[in-house]
Amino acid sequence: MATALASHQEVRLVDLRDLRGADLEPLLAGQARRWRETLHWDFASAQGIIRRFLDGRNLYGYALASGGRLTGYCYFIYEAGKALLGDLYLASPELDPLGEELLLRRTLEAAAVYPGVRRIEGQLLDFAGDPRGRLLYQRPLEVFERLYMVRPDLATFHAPALERRTGRLRPWRDSDLEGAARLIAEAYVGHVDSRINDQYRTPEGAGRFVFNTIHHTGCGSFLAGASIVADRRFRSSPLGVCLCTRVASDAGHIAQICVDASVRRHGFGHGLLRESLLAMARMGFNVASLTVTASNVGAVRLYRQLGFVEWRRFPAFVWEAD
Repeated sequence: MATALASHQEVRLVDLRDLRGADLEPLLAGQARRWRETLHWDFASAQGIIRRFLDGRNLYGYALASGGRLTGYCYFIYEAGKALLGDLYLASPELDPLGEELLLRRTLEAAAVYPGVRRIEGQLLDFAGDPRGRLLYQRPLEVFERLYMVRPDLATFHAPALERRTGRLRPWRDSDLEGAARLIAEAYVGHVDSRINDQYRTPEGAGRFVFNTIHHTGCGSFLAGASIVADRRFRSSPLGVCLCTRVASDAGHIAQICVDASVRRHGFGHGLLRESLLAMARMGFNVASLTVTASNVGAVRLYRQLGFVEWRRFPAFVWEAD
């Protein structure tokens, strides 16, 4: 294990590149239990990715060491000019708020000076502190409150269909990727979520987001049968889309839902989400989850109407070098 890089009382920070997957295994196992019990989320695929990156010395960030054992970790990955904070986890965050603060601060500082980084994005479901008012190299950290919402008892889900003037709802097809990317880029113009995730700002970035949702497991395994598209007549881009993933054997997740600005407040969001939830229920899922920015009051209202309840509040944040 590496020499301490920083000290805080009896706490040491250890560079993740000096650790291997086996070193973090007790922490990862504890995190997997917590996520399964509190978030209805199977952490196994993420565990495997983190272990492989550690074994290859390709994971950047720090682990917290205290009393001869590792008690937490935080890491980031580099992607096209920005650093993405992948996670921050402490075995007992309520007992070590200063350790959590130290982990976040030092990982942010390392990410900000990583070659090529001009922007940092992070959404930390396990973070218990408050990052607001923070400066990083004299530049502010912009913080957004996010909600993790859960729709329990999915087997009993029932909601009447709302009448719509146009548009046909159907399951996802492989050929929908390009049209969905255009829709997302158009729908998020001026939207708060495009400040949190800059992939939403262009069709190319949105295309990478959709591709990753379909082909990678960072947000669960893609569920084509529960992902719904609202067709638009005579145009290749749809009126709306709802992308769903499997995050546990009995749990689904709404990875993305958006509708064209021209048909907002016409029941399309309700229809898309309703069809996805009904499909998940038919597949045997017990719960569904999603995340939403708290200031997006219209979306929060819709989700509550369809039985979602607030499960947790957590911060999303953005830092830009200039």
